[in-house]
Amino acid sequence: MDDDERRAIRILRWSGGAALLLTVAMLAVFPAGPVERNVPGFVSPVVGFELASEPDHVLGILGRAGDPRRVEAVRRMNLGNTIDFAFMIAYSALYFGIVSLLRARGAVTGGAATFLTCLPIVMWLGDLLENVQLLTLAGLTDPSAMAGPLGRLRVFTIMKWHALFGTSLLVALPIWRQPSWWRWAGLVLGVAGAVGFGSVAYLPAIETAGYLLGIAWLLTWIYALRAS
Repeated sequence: MDDDERRAIRILRWSGGAALLLTVAMLAVFPAGPVERNVPGFVSPVVGFELASEPDHVLGILGRAGDPRRVEAVRRMNLGNTIDFAFMIAYSALYFGIVSLLRARGAVTGGAATFLTCLPIVMWLGDLLENVQLLTLAGLTDPSAMAGPLGRLRVFTIMKWHALFGTSLLVALPIWRQPSWWRWAGLVLGVAGAVGFGSVAYLPAIETAGYLLGIAWLLTWIYALRAS
């Protein structure tokens, strides 16, 4: 293993470990369910909130003005989204580590490697701007004030998810060609990317794809821990 590979493995170890710890923290604080109802087709109120497209979606998840459950729901959602500012750095760094390792091994080269190196910045920026809109919406109860934040939310959320799905698809084959069990993480990434882009036809597919990405990230972290 040369210096570039060792550096990439270190990035994967630290970013993967951070992503795992932050995931546990977010699961502990995010609301377990919506106050009234979720966006149709979604299970997690967190993902439903990200993909909200109308005021009734927001108020159904967080509660309407005067609902005694709203205060706690908003507190937990905002706390989770605050932790997410660190999580978005961790998973973006994980993708940067994946691309760096593939580059070090000559599995991706030239313009494709440069393009893949830039995509983690796109997913991080999309998530950052998404979170700003989520924190804004959590403080609103007047439906007429939600149109602007909801419109921006959809743009930034799709930007984040499509950067994630696109990167996952593009690294899937190079990882699959690796002569180790890490190749199975590549398979999961490829499936996650394909399912995720299926959200163009069926939006809740994003939630399923997100769970698959989590499995692939965990496999990649374990691989990095065992690499020598």
